[in-house]
Amino acid sequence: MESVEFYNTPEGDVMYKQLGKPVQELTVNSREVIGEMLDLIKTRYPQAFKALCNQYTASELNRKVYEFNIVSRFCRCNFGEYDAHTPDIDADGFFHFEEVKCPLRGECRMEGVICKPKLDSKLTDRELEIAELISRGLHAQEIADRLYVSIKTVQRHRENIKAKLQLRSLAQVAAYYLEHIKTK
Repeated sequence: MESVEFYNTPEGDVMYKQLGKPVQELTVNSREVIGEMLDLIKTRYPQAFKALCNQYTASELNRKVYEFNIVSRFCRCNFGEYDAHTPDIDADGFFHFEEVKCPLRGECRMEGVICKPKLDSKLTDRELEIAELISRGLHAQEIADRLYVSIKTVQRHRENIKAKLQLRSLAQVAAYYLEHIKTK
């Protein structure tokens, strides 16, 4: 996902601004942003994703509303203020959570789960496989061809690996793999 800034309006709406684009309201029809955010939340913050799914299970029959509710709540709880200097999701795909003004701060049972969730830094088997191929110097298309997946899938895995390990480059991924994973 490209750099994006989310913020809440006083009415409780979620607005977002992608780099170089105008501000837009997050709505049920913001399918591209909702789809990308759902994937990121599910992959990087599975505990938050599970709690949000449980929270909005009543709207599950209307898939668009269900998915919108999940993403909207995640954004409202973690990206409250407009900040022109540091995007909420930066160019490297890192999330920058903000201290959101909430009347339930300190007593909400979802604090630390949905609000300020913990990053799941454990790599999946597929992410480990891709990290190994990166460490061998393979490019995205070569990895895609070898694993019989799309290049977009490889790119998504690479971004998730970097985000989970808090690394900014593929060279760092390769070095991390060789130093911390291959030696096990």
